[in-house]
Amino acid sequence: MTPVVSRDPIDGTQIDVRVKPDGEADWQPSKAVVVAGRACEGPSFRGCCQVLNLFASAGNAERYLRAHPEVAGFPIAIPEAVAAGETVFGGVFEET
Repeated sequence: MTPVVSRDPIDGTQIDVRVKPDGEADWQPSKAVVVAGRACEGPSFRGCCQVLNLFASAGNAERYLRAHPEVAGFPIAIPEAVAAGETVFGGVFEET
């Protein structure tokens, strides 16, 4: 299991997320969230990935959204982000 390592764009805090093949996740810091949003019209692959960020806390995510009115989005907890990823990408990397 390879971790996703990111930095909070507000304060630079390192965020580590690991997701096992069964969907079980573990992350640090414990209050980390994801901003799910979009910054343009059109297909989601053009507008969503560019604003998919990890934040050390919901407060930092909300601060980022206030500072970037071009981003329509909201913070979600890591377990919700994992579930959304499974819904969108589930099975993509499974062997057939």
